[in-house]
Amino acid sequence: MEAGLRVAALALSLGSASAAPGVSTDRFPADPVPWSRVRVPTTGPAQVYGGTSAGCLTGAQALPEHDPTYQVTRPHRRRTFGHPDLVRYVRKLSRQVAKAKLGPLMVGDLSQPRGGPAPTGHASHQTGLDVDIWYVTPPEARRRALSEAERNRFEAAAVVDLATKRATSAWHPSLARVLALAAAAPEVDRIFVHARVKQLICDSVPTDRAWLAKLRPWWGHHDHFHVRLRCPTDSPHCEPQPPLGSEPGCDKLSWWISDESRAALERRKEARAKAEPTLPAACRDVLGPAPEAPVPEAPHR
Repeated sequence: MEAGLRVAALALSLGSASAAPGVSTDRFPADPVPWSRVRVPTTGPAQVYGGTSAGCLTGAQALPEHDPTYQVTRPHRRRTFGHPDLVRYVRKLSRQVAKAKLGPLMVGDLSQPRGGPAPTGHASHQTGLDVDIWYVTPPEARRRALSEAERNRFEAAAVVDLATKRATSAWHPSLARVLALAAAAPEVDRIFVHARVKQLICDSVPTDRAWLAKLRPWWGHHDHFHVRLRCPTDSPHCEPQPPLGSEPGCDKLSWWISDESRAALERRKEARAKAEPTLPAACRDVLGPAPEAPVPEAPHR
């Protein structure tokens, strides 16, 4: 009886016209090619399956491409989809940043229409809970809405030189305010930044530092920060990451700019090249055919 209910619930959540006779617990290879070819999300309620680096989602929404408080970069990638929680978060943050006269935000990748692995750029961003945001808004984008060609062509400005690990001329203290706004939302689990970025912010924030615990040093992230939301409460199959500590972590950054860190990154790249990642069984059905329909955008507010 319970197994039958689980099958029915899965079929409804996928918006599929036909239900599988049973739900397999077997995982299957994470081939990015078919996921990158999907153009529409599934219908039905939003559900997250698996983790950010091996998962998928149903019922995704598309972040509207045009808004006065943000501009979507690389629209040709079709990675503007996310769980409704993420779409709401991006739109709320962009309004807060605009109110502080620090916008518009330059929004990078969210997820593909049904999540899953992407052929380039990311190991994560698979469950509609991740978004990349540029540190720096180009001067042209502050003056006007960029054309689609410009948004596909422009590159994010690096605020840290990866060779020297020092701040570039693009760094501005106001970025601490942007990141504080980004971290303030309770649904934010963590924000990945370059270790030098966190150090600069630690040095500029002498009090009220609790939010700094959400800033996590990670390789790269010298030209954008990466926001990750918590698992939605109504997605029981979403795999959360280990909880963060409550300490700001400002005294634990030196390793990230050391030779040891560089060597660890190379080992990590080698391990990823040899890995054969797999996805939850439910994602096989998520990837299946869906009705051809207009991509649902979040309602304008």
